[in-house]
Amino acid sequence: KSTRLTVTNDKGRLSKEEIEHMVSEAKKYKAEDNAAAARIQAKNDLEAYAYNLRSSVKKLEIAINETISWLDNSQKASQEEYDNKKKELQAVA
Repeated sequence: KSTRLTVTNDKGRLSKEEIEHMVSEAKKYKAEDNAAAARIQAKNDLEAYAYNLRSSVKKLEIAINETISWLDNSQKASQEEYDNKKKELQAVA
């Protein structure tokens, strides 16, 4: 995002010093704005990561519970069924 600011001296209203001061202030605030934008971006990145991680943990917890429940109800499953269930769980983890 780029914005240009043009300060003109219409009808002698601003002195050269006033214009220079305004330009200096604009540069000062630009640096502060950039720092604030970087800080906000870092916060948003962390927040997104945390929410994504929480979602992943919930999905993993559901898959674990479903697998344990399946195990409780499938005491006589075949080796192939156990191996397939393990692969399913590993795919989530």
